[in-house]
Amino acid sequence: MINYDIMKLQCSEPAKIVKKGMLMSKLKSISTDLLHIVEALKAVTNIDIIIVDENLERVVTTVKDETETGRKVPVNSVFHKCIMTGEQYFIEDPKENELCISCSNFSGCKELVEFCIPIKYNNQIIGVLGMCAYDEIARKNLMLNKEGYMKFESRLSVLITTIFSEKKASEMLEYRSSELLTLINSLNDGIIVINNNKEIVTTNKYINEKLNLTSGDMPHIQELLTEKVLEQLLHINFDGEVGPFKLNGMELIINASPITVKGNNEGFVLLLSDFAKMKESVLESNRKKDIITFADIVGESEALLQARREAIQIAENNASVLLYGETGTGKEVFARAIHNLSKRKDNVFMAINCGAIPENLIESELFGYEKGSFTGASMSGKTGKFEACKDGTLFLDEIGDLPFLMQVKLNRALEEKEIVRVGGSTPIKVNPRIISATHKDLSTLVDKNLFRDDLYYRLNVVPIHLPPLRERGYDVIILSRYFLNHFSRVYNKDISGFSPEAEMLLLNYKFPGNIRELRNLVEYAVIFEENSIISKDNIKRKTGDYKEDNVKLADLTKAYEKRVIINKIKRCGDDLRAKKLAAKELGISIATLYRKIEE
Repeated sequence: MINYDIMKLQCSEPAKIVKKGMLMSKLKSISTDLLHIVEALKAVTNIDIIIVDENLERVVTTVKDETETGRKVPVNSVFHKCIMTGEQYFIEDPKENELCISCSNFSGCKELVEFCIPIKYNNQIIGVLGMCAYDEIARKNLMLNKEGYMKFESRLSVLITTIFSEKKASEMLEYRSSELLTLINSLNDGIIVINNNKEIVTTNKYINEKLNLTSGDMPHIQELLTEKVLEQLLHINFDGEVGPFKLNGMELIINASPITVKGNNEGFVLLLSDFAKMKESVLESNRKKDIITFADIVGESEALLQARREAIQIAENNASVLLYGETGTGKEVFARAIHNLSKRKDNVFMAINCGAIPENLIESELFGYEKGSFTGASMSGKTGKFEACKDGTLFLDEIGDLPFLMQVKLNRALEEKEIVRVGGSTPIKVNPRIISATHKDLSTLVDKNLFRDDLYYRLNVVPIHLPPLRERGYDVIILSRYFLNHFSRVYNKDISGFSPEAEMLLLNYKFPGNIRELRNLVEYAVIFEENSIISKDNIKRKTGDYKEDNVKLADLTKAYEKRVIINKIKRCGDDLRAKKLAAKELGISIATLYRKIEE
């Protein structure tokens, strides 16, 4: 039996690889491997070996005669017949054998014994392996081992198949390696691959350029990342996130992942991301999604204008703002407008509804968590809202629903300007501006010991009241027309306005859901309206039937006038001087104002 390991043996007379022709045959593509085979066979058997391909071209040979190399084997030779028939041929005396008479090199043949074996791959003949004896020692060897050599064909096919499979696998591995290298070099994040000894194995183009690294002269990972960062990575077993930290003027986040092969750890991949770019990406996403300014706050009622003036006045300051008002009055819209007018507008705005998150998860949402902190936690940990917008604005909606225990932790975070992730121990410095909102009376909750007074005073630095829609008078119509234009474009409908009856219904409806309910109502009416004007029928179908249907226009006008005057008095004051100012702003005399107040 001839073992594949004999390919590694060295021969005193090295074989030759013959490369000829434009198109490379299958055997020529593995000529280096075939060279090892024929050298090994020659060393073991002392028999010369020639391998030819299907074109009769010599691929490799151990024959020392230079005339045997660099050309095809003779036409009509046994090699030729072996390729044509796919059968073995053992020729004991080529000069006397009738199979050799037609060979074009019959007269010049020097072979004493010739044995040809077809080389098969995928049931096709792709060449011939010939064993040739040119002296008596080689002839005797061939004759004595004839039966063994004749059984070599099947093993040869297996050997060739194995070589091709290994070559294919090697080429695929090389391709995958090149593909992976191309991929990591195309990333706009840094990649560092280290082994179990914490030695740098691979880096990508991005991190090489940012940190001025040279592939042939890599520092130790401790020198590159500093001892402090390495300690943090060791603490999490190189599985999770650390940072941000400063390195060569950059603020970076590292996400480490182990490389596991068949259950064994073979190293680690470090992904280094630019924290400034991450923040900018989040910010840009928020901007594109919803850029709100005070110009987007629609309405002309005095109550709304007062709230807007107060918000604009304090926008550039970092003072905490408490927006209070009924559900649907636009508290988040105000919060976004304040942020976009503030000095923090180039940083992140994030909103969290304190009443919509389960009590056992709200701390991890606000402060984040380390990997494996609780069942279901991400294996890489998570950045909390405070950390994500540490220099931006954090909007805490429905703050009155925040659990009492969480109020303590929130107050401490605001006081100390630092947080600790759930399951962690490292303090993280944060300084977001807090805008909170509630529909509840927090002072009453404080009196009932349901809300901490220290947190209440910390949040309630600048309180701004957002009026309900029913107190904003003609703003209902202004908003209705605004939403009508919007939804007409969305649903591709040509609707120009509301009928007078529809507007009266809108003016007299109480809107318990405020602006959110009005928006939904107008969308509903646009969807089902078949004419160019929204009729009262589409409004009534959504709001129900009202007694106000039979109220006269004069009564409706008087009711609206009453709301306007009351709002004006609330803003200006109730003394004589204030009422004179109110009358002037309303465009009426002080006497007319008093008369209308009496009425």
